[in-house]
Amino acid sequence: MVVLAAYTLGFKLDVGTPQLITVVLVGIDYFLFLLFRLRERLRAGDGRRAAARHAAGAVGPVIASAALAIVTAFATLALAEFGQFRILGPSIAIAVLVMLFAGITLMPAIAAVTGRALFWPSRSWQHERTDGPAARLGRAIARTPGHAALAAVAVLVVLASFAVGTHMAYDLAGGRTTAATRTADKIAATLSAGAGDPLHVYVDAPTHTLTAAELRPLRTRIAKVDDVSAVDDPVLTPDRHAARIDVALTAAPVTRKAMDVVDGPLRDTVRSSAPAGTTTLVGGTSAAFADVARTIDRDMRLILPVAAALILLILLVTLRSAVAPLYLLAAVVLEFAATLGASVLAFQIVGGQAGLAFTLPLVMFLFVVALGTDYNILMTARLREEMRAGRSVPQAVAEAVRHVAPAVGAAGLVLATSFGTLMLEAGQDSRQEGFAMAVGILLASLVVSSILVPAVTALAGRRAWWPGRVAGEHARPARAEEPAPQPAH
Repeated sequence: MVVLAAYTLGFKLDVGTPQLITVVLVGIDYFLFLLFRLRERLRAGDGRRAAARHAAGAVGPVIASAALAIVTAFATLALAEFGQFRILGPSIAIAVLVMLFAGITLMPAIAAVTGRALFWPSRSWQHERTDGPAARLGRAIARTPGHAALAAVAVLVVLASFAVGTHMAYDLAGGRTTAATRTADKIAATLSAGAGDPLHVYVDAPTHTLTAAELRPLRTRIAKVDDVSAVDDPVLTPDRHAARIDVALTAAPVTRKAMDVVDGPLRDTVRSSAPAGTTTLVGGTSAAFADVARTIDRDMRLILPVAAALILLILLVTLRSAVAPLYLLAAVVLEFAATLGASVLAFQIVGGQAGLAFTLPLVMFLFVVALGTDYNILMTARLREEMRAGRSVPQAVAEAVRHVAPAVGAAGLVLATSFGTLMLEAGQDSRQEGFAMAVGILLASLVVSSILVPAVTALAGRRAWWPGRVAGEHARPARAEEPAPQPAH
């Protein structure tokens, strides 16, 4: 489907696309959500077809909304100027749509045909655990939601605090040290850091010929720019309509300092000091990455708020509430900050690396926020379902956590393990991406969706669904510890 769409719509594919699609699809979230609800209905005595029908009916709309959140988030990459982002978006969106299609068609059909045999050879699943870890967690959250919310937020805030020291790294090649590289390092140590990969100032004069004397003022002014260590004499083309001036910086080519020099004082000086009637360009590694850094910054400032706004809109439509979507979005944004902080802690502070891969924050935001929204939708849908059944808020929270936390936890562990396999690769960017995605998904499933969201919902009570209503609401609110009566209809 991805290749067909690429041919039809004309977008390009990256060499890493197949691997990334595999990693995403191994996270069989939608299948697990369906199977947990199927098992629940089989335990209640439903036949295999009735259980499959009920599971698909209850979970289908939820996973459709969750998938739509992911697809929408990655569709915003079409707004990106950076080519790698534009390539990533359609591939992930198509992969998720295929998984959704299988989740609402193929998997219910398999469940209807196999029924209890789907869980063979285990028999323990037939006995519902009313005092397992998830049940105890649900009762604890329902009993003291304030303490649970505070504990979850404290964990996220502590991790998020490390994000303040985030640095972007552009040189992620790494590589094994050999005798040749050690010799080259010794030679390079005698020169300025930028001498081995100089910048190139190009001067184009289409209407007249250039002379060395005409270019001398430009060379002199470039040499006076801070952090410029050496400037070569101009080299003229045979027809003397163009020239090149090589410039060495004191900073290494792929560093923030070098890129700031290029994108600021060096380009300003070249532009203002160029001979009349000429066009100038500054090229080289530092110049290329300065352009990349500016493009990434632009993409992040545009895509992050657009993606967040679209996800909020999906939550508003899915939950038919103006309150719950606000704290759900706030929770996943805090979750993103905590994931970024954990990555800084692991790679910059403990690992001693120069910074995080420059593409990581935006890709991580989309994955962590979209997948975190996935789990939150499943949890909040069950919370609303339990309240509609007439249960009090504490009872609804305890029941929802008991049933949903194991499904969310299992899905999160599978997907985190899948992303974790990227850490086995040689590239620093792949290792960082694998770690960040794994940590973010674990925080989303085990902390945010299983603890923070039900705890905040317990504190908000039935106000979480305002301006909509759920069953059990009356003019005189029921006491929290008493189950609300069943609706008359």
